[in-house]
Amino acid sequence: MQTAPINWTYSGGIDPLCGTGATVAERVLAYGMATIFTGIILVADQARNVPVAEGWKIALLAFFAFDIAGGAVANMLNSCKRFYHTHLQQGEGLSARLAKNPMLFTAIHVHPIIIAYFLNGHLLNATIWYALLLVSVTTVLLMPLYLRRASATGLTVLALLGDQLLLPLGDGLEWFIPCLFMKMVLGHAVQEEPYRAG
Repeated sequence: MQTAPINWTYSGGIDPLCGTGATVAERVLAYGMATIFTGIILVADQARNVPVAEGWKIALLAFFAFDIAGGAVANMLNSCKRFYHTHLQQGEGLSARLAKNPMLFTAIHVHPIIIAYFLNGHLLNATIWYALLLVSVTTVLLMPLYLRRASATGLTVLALLGDQLLLPLGDGLEWFIPCLFMKMVLGHAVQEEPYRAG
């Protein structure tokens, strides 16, 4: 069995994306995967007979791909877990205050509605997904700590199935809801022990 030290303390410049105190390896992993995911999503979109994004909408799609698909990895980092689930420290401002409040941070993620509106998705389904995201994070936070990871996983699988079978966000956006739930429900809302590099 592998072991690694668990440490809840951090220091350094504020980094709400990878978590303050993220190692070089953690940053490379988060930004590297975000870049790969964005590239795949953009290439797949442009390979479609009728791309979802053209002109300035390509930049919008790239932004959301980087933020949501990349955020699914970043929010699983030990540095993010440490940053999100500790008290606000001296010198941390509004971005840290938002990141450390799971409900508030989730509430500002109106991303499904924005992407559906601008990229010809299903606006009603997007609104339902936004509400389901809020309900899912609330549900996870109401669970005892030892059940949160499993509950979050179950809700994320339900979102994946629901997006594919019941409430599609739109053609070319099949990746969005599963990645959003991985980022916010499975990643951000679940407190886990933050391991340090051994």
